[in-house]
Amino acid sequence: MNAVVLNKEKTDVKFSFEVSAEVLEQGMAFAYNKHKNQISIPGFRKGKVPRKLIEAQYGEGFFYEDAINHIFPDEYMAAVKELGLDVVSAPTLDVDYIESGKGAKFVIDVVIKPEVTLGQYKGLEVEKVSAEVTEDEVLAELKNVQNKNARTVEVTDRAAEMGDIAKISYEGSVDGVPFDGGKADNHELELGSHQFIAGFEEQVAGHSVGEKFDINVTFPEQYHAPELAGKAAVFAIELKALSKKELPELNDAFAEDVSEFSTLDEYKANILEKLAAEKTERAKQLQGDKLLDAAVANCTMEVPQVMYDNKINSMMREFEENITRQGLTMDIYYQYMGTDEAGMRENFKDTSKKSVDARLMLEAIAKAENLVISEEELKAEICRYGESYGIDEKMALEIFRDEDKEMLKEDMLVHAAMKLIEDTAVLTEPKAE
Repeated sequence: MNAVVLNKEKTDVKFSFEVSAEVLEQGMAFAYNKHKNQISIPGFRKGKVPRKLIEAQYGEGFFYEDAINHIFPDEYMAAVKELGLDVVSAPTLDVDYIESGKGAKFVIDVVIKPEVTLGQYKGLEVEKVSAEVTEDEVLAELKNVQNKNARTVEVTDRAAEMGDIAKISYEGSVDGVPFDGGKADNHELELGSHQFIAGFEEQVAGHSVGEKFDINVTFPEQYHAPELAGKAAVFAIELKALSKKELPELNDAFAEDVSEFSTLDEYKANILEKLAAEKTERAKQLQGDKLLDAAVANCTMEVPQVMYDNKINSMMREFEENITRQGLTMDIYYQYMGTDEAGMRENFKDTSKKSVDARLMLEAIAKAENLVISEEELKAEICRYGESYGIDEKMALEIFRDEDKEMLKEDMLVHAAMKLIEDTAVLTEPKAE
């Protein structure tokens, strides 16, 4: 192929490569077959006009663009592989020459990954994060399960109190004019849940079923509907019904009803065990984050902006997919949150920088430490991946393409590098406040 680097400045690389007359001819033949049924020349039916005649009529370059588009991707990737470039941007293409019977020469500009100068990443000190579970945390989880299993009973002998569930009809207005989204019938509102703006729920308390009354509130300055932000509003309320949650008693019968355990003590011990596992994992994550930040701070690298932009693009796509699965659109989300695409991208800026920098450093550590992933480890990871999606081992191994395996292996190397940082870290006791 004869690929040659013409110029390299930090992460900006210009290179060239040539393609043979035979390869170019493959592209020209593809382009001709693509267009021949749309070309008419007197004396020939569509699809039967000889290529040489078309080139004579419209010029030899008539098929060049489609020919290049056809042959370029594979030839470009082969050149990148030959030069050993780790490209992180789309290529910018210039054609130096192209001629049937001679071939073509392309000049390419790309951005590659930066070089990383590692600092200290072994023996880093980090304060221990406590994973101790308190009795209050166990009781809080128990209360949460108790609330989920509460039954609702009607209240008829008193006025509404905070904690009650009020069924209300309401209509809001600003300066006497009703506004969109300010009206509902038979809405169930738990007083004290903070579902509505500040002051709303508190003013429902004290009223009895059947009462009609007004409440006065002020929308927050940062409200998601700009036309209401900071405005004073009046809501006409009718209290239709009132109910309250009746909590089950915390005893052995409760434990047997909500779990596989026959006593409350056994159930509490199980909650303690689960909370301890969760807090231990969370502590490990927090310690890992601190170690990662420290190791990155010890590195030197000049990361091209395109890598941060690529990460933001990826995060935006993932976020939009999650929103779509919930039945929303990004336009609706932007309107509700009072933001736009530019605001979202700005919010992702710090996270993208941290993610890209950490990944580059961990890749450099894996290389410096000569870390390797064996075929057995890769196979086991593929099988675990398949199992998480309900795919058996044989099928998982079949559907993973070579490029998928390479990407997975790279991820595994990054995890191995992170484990090296964690395994060599020095845990210290938290400093007394």
